[in-house]
Amino acid sequence: MTKQNELYDIVINGGRVMDPESGLDAVRNVGVKDGQIAIITEEALDGNETIDAAGHVVAPGFIDGHSHSANDAFGVKKGILDGRTTQMDLEAGAWPVDVWYDRLEGRAQANYGASVGHLPIRDVVFSDITTTTGNLFLEMWKSKSQWSVHQASPEELEQILELIEQGIRQGGLGVGTPIGYATSGLTAYEVNQAWRLAGKHGLFATVHGRFSSLSLPTEGILGTLEAIASANMHGAGILVHHYQAQVLSAVEDVARMVDQARESGVKVLLEMYPYTFGSSVMMADYLHPENYQNNMGHTYGDITLVKTMQPLTKETYEEEVKKEPGATILFEHCTEKDMVKAMAWPSVCLGSDAVPYIDGEGSKDAEGGMTVPYGCPDDEAHGHPRNAGTYAKVFRYVREQKVMPLMTAVAKSSYLLCKFMEECGVPQMAAKGRMQVGADADITIFDSDTITDNSTRENGSLASSGIPHVIVNGVPVVKDSKIVEGVYPGKPIRRPVTEV
Repeated sequence: MTKQNELYDIVINGGRVMDPESGLDAVRNVGVKDGQIAIITEEALDGNETIDAAGHVVAPGFIDGHSHSANDAFGVKKGILDGRTTQMDLEAGAWPVDVWYDRLEGRAQANYGASVGHLPIRDVVFSDITTTTGNLFLEMWKSKSQWSVHQASPEELEQILELIEQGIRQGGLGVGTPIGYATSGLTAYEVNQAWRLAGKHGLFATVHGRFSSLSLPTEGILGTLEAIASANMHGAGILVHHYQAQVLSAVEDVARMVDQARESGVKVLLEMYPYTFGSSVMMADYLHPENYQNNMGHTYGDITLVKTMQPLTKETYEEEVKKEPGATILFEHCTEKDMVKAMAWPSVCLGSDAVPYIDGEGSKDAEGGMTVPYGCPDDEAHGHPRNAGTYAKVFRYVREQKVMPLMTAVAKSSYLLCKFMEECGVPQMAAKGRMQVGADADITIFDSDTITDNSTRENGSLASSGIPHVIVNGVPVVKDSKIVEGVYPGKPIRRPVTEV
């Protein structure tokens, strides 16, 4: 029996199949079987389930390496409706790594993974705290704690490094170090030694750069160069998160430098999200007035308190940072012009930086995770629109402003991060980010004429539209633009576990 005559689990008929690795861009039929892409052909196929994809793009499932909602059910749902079949927390990471992964086993709608969380480990060493979710980074913001300001002694650094290596042995994908939240506590030496462990195991580090600034001596570009140098000297890869928020008007200069470094053999990848404002917490180092106003060129009024959705003043800033230093805020950073430049640069990948939504009650799930319930109404879930709209927004810009070819946008949404991770010790990613026979059947089907982000600053959880079908490991999780509830085909992206 020929492959054309086989009965497939799912057949996707007549779509524009786009594979960013091979360059395939043609109308084809796709057969899915046993969780993999079994055939891509012009011939007719038979399947237990058939999807008419005529007039739609059939693309690799979008890969989000920067989701702090990766183990939050409501946030994952919003990401899936934005086409994201794999959602990982590589920036903040997980601690304990095994707890983070165990929490998601058998209950994940999307694929999931995490790096080893450097800052949570600092909190454990300095404060001796525990967590039941492994998402400690989201539980650390009660106060300006020692994890942020304390410089480790030689003995404490030894403990930190031992725990980072333990996290790698528990399957962590790399080492995540958001230096920008601990600029007075994290020495260059500590960062360098943490990333030495990533290089030792053939992995990568990730960074939220030390400086968010246009001004000397703290140019954002210097934080990027620090990260590249520290990782490269140990043979580790380096993923630079939301680089436009740190380097601001230097986005093209930095992208050009990174391309040059990559041509010289440095394993480095820049990431961005398509917004001119970010989401963080009141006490973030870079939001201190001496930096935010003097070095980033903004005012108190450019910071919005999410729980009230009102801009701050000097008085309300000083009041809130004392009363609730971990309160969620939105803040302006780069210009629209510079954001578009970063978005369009061909070698820059996408990442949402999704943070779990909050509501007026500050609700938590039964396990203590900072989140709203899975069925929370959209008008009660408050958060940054990037949580729900990042990938659809990029494709809308492709349609409306012709900022890049469609294939480039598909690569930035999927293949670029997969290729980087594959080269940096995560072989699982070789089967993702591609529309090829033998690849995992993580597939996003969208209408390039209508795909649109609907989330706004005021209502950050409105789902994207123009994405009628999303498949994870051969299982539909979105049908006819609606989430399929009660199915959990997500699998862990994880290195081999050598210690539990």
